[in-house]
Amino acid sequence: MTKIIQLKDRQHLAQGNSRLVFRHPENSDYLIKVMRPDKIDERFGSGAKWYKRLRRLGKYLSYHREIEEFLAVHTATDQAPPFLQTIIGFTETDLGLGLIILGAFQENGDLAPSLGHLLKKHRYDKKMEAALEACFSEILASPVIISDLNVGNFVYLEEHQHFIMIDGLGNANPLGFKAFSKRLNRRAKLRRFARFRERIERYKKHYQHPT
Repeated sequence: MTKIIQLKDRQHLAQGNSRLVFRHPENSDYLIKVMRPDKIDERFGSGAKWYKRLRRLGKYLSYHREIEEFLAVHTATDQAPPFLQTIIGFTETDLGLGLIILGAFQENGDLAPSLGHLLKKHRYDKKMEAALEACFSEILASPVIISDLNVGNFVYLEEHQHFIMIDGLGNANPLGFKAFSKRLNRRAKLRRFARFRERIERYKKHYQHPT
């Protein structure tokens, strides 16, 4: 009989637009991502657009996209992508199917801070800017497809001076042209990077970073 991990009564560590992140109760090095119960019907059930309700993978489509991009990099390099979290596998939970990943933590055991947190706290400096650009270069050199770039999708590992992309992966377009054209995918990523740099500058102005 499959063991079901109990998460309902636990406090989540982080929350995204559609998923919750918990510490694995049996392995502190791991995190478990599950779909947000309060968003399932709105995004994938009766509250969703008709074509989303017809999707074969439904609420777990994001898992498929994340795993597909992880596998795409392994196919190209046979190495763990340094800019993505390591995927461990799946587990059954009382909140539905969970995706287990290797956590990105600070030395004190807390979750690695997001780029948004660093900007808000005036901690984003030239060293981190260079680390983010290095992450962009790694993403650009890989076959990874990006669906969303925002300041919550990157976390910073201070010990390694390295950013990891934790969300926003995969082809949101059902036709998937970027999956078949390296040129189109590269151009799309370059455009996203340019817009993202502009967004970061707006955040710095909003949070009154010194010029």
